[in-house]
Amino acid sequence: MSERRAPEKAAVSLPGLRNRPGFVTLMVSVAFGAISSGVLNVANDLVAIYALGASATQIGILNASESVAFLFLAIPAGIILDRVNRIKTMVWAQLAAGLSILSVPLAWALGGLGYPQLVLVSFLVGVAGMLWGVGSGSAIPGIVGRDLVSTAFARKETVDTSVGITSPGLAGVLVAMVSAPFTLIVAGAANLLAAATLLWGFRTTADSSAPLEEPPPRIGFRQSFGDGLRFTLRHPTIRALVSSSAITNMALAFGSAIETLFFVTVLGFSPQAIGLVISTIAVGGLLGSLAVPALVTKLGEHKVLALSVLCLPLAVVMIPLAGSSNDGALILVIGHSVLYNALMVSYNATAYGLLAKATPETMMGLQQGFRLVFTMGPVPVLGIIGGLAGDALGLQPAMWIWVGVTAFATLPLLALLRSDNWPER
Repeated sequence: MSERRAPEKAAVSLPGLRNRPGFVTLMVSVAFGAISSGVLNVANDLVAIYALGASATQIGILNASESVAFLFLAIPAGIILDRVNRIKTMVWAQLAAGLSILSVPLAWALGGLGYPQLVLVSFLVGVAGMLWGVGSGSAIPGIVGRDLVSTAFARKETVDTSVGITSPGLAGVLVAMVSAPFTLIVAGAANLLAAATLLWGFRTTADSSAPLEEPPPRIGFRQSFGDGLRFTLRHPTIRALVSSSAITNMALAFGSAIETLFFVTVLGFSPQAIGLVISTIAVGGLLGSLAVPALVTKLGEHKVLALSVLCLPLAVVMIPLAGSSNDGALILVIGHSVLYNALMVSYNATAYGLLAKATPETMMGLQQGFRLVFTMGPVPVLGIIGGLAGDALGLQPAMWIWVGVTAFATLPLLALLRSDNWPER
């Protein structure tokens, strides 16, 4: 396949996906998951700030605890998910996340909520999210076929972001009305509904609850680990995508550790304003998911990837600039949210298609496990560093560090763009 033919696959019509057994069920579950994530993104930090009086360092540790599972568990999870029923694993992950989240409002109502419990819940939600992400990413190619992978990912992003437009705003209102801990009831219930949707839908869809290809021969963990590591490091496309994603995620973890505190203490945003800002994240993601097919057709997948990452620093710089603006802070922050997330969805949709083309079905889970270790493994450390930098340097100077680290993410993809080492199938 030539470079210019790849976009034609990314633009396959949506009815083809609707006819693939299990895809619609998966999208409904994704929608419930998006509700939970949208509420959680607003309420979790606010529980720590308003209910427990957390500092920037504590917020950094809280955010790090949610992503630490990617460092230690992603590779074993990838190996296991290549051998077991991926859908059932995703069901259990959503159930665990929902019950963990619901423990927070229960403890608050009983007067026993503390910071350690919040960290533990964030860790459990992170583990569940890691299993969900590896499971769904491994299952999609088998559900829709490799010819529709890029389109399926784009449609998944459309569902995710469309639902996410309203849920953060709703969360901001609920925080103001019933307090942040009780707002988490909505997030926990949405996780349970996501699990129920998968359980019901794949029980009634013939053959789609099982792995869609015969599992590979059982080999030892050590050999699986070595095969996955060599494949990830030696394949030029995957190596470049993983490197760029790792730098971008590290920068985002650094900034996210202090972003909410920056909004509250420097910009003086209310919970409703924060909910509005996070709602515009979904708007940006929706715009990105809708624009991807046309951009790929015109420019090619590799150029869309490179341009998306190249423009990310321009989106991030709006945050520290907002701290110097009197009347335009909210406009700058909303502009950041829309542009940043449109660019990230554009990057992720095309990158996922390229990764799926370059990876054998029998290694999908394993390769994603290694990819997550490299791209998400450093996130907890950078989250803690971000919190420490916010306390030591001040919130606004720390935001400029976010801008600088983001700029480095362009280098791996620009090198690959010059090399023409892109998947041929």
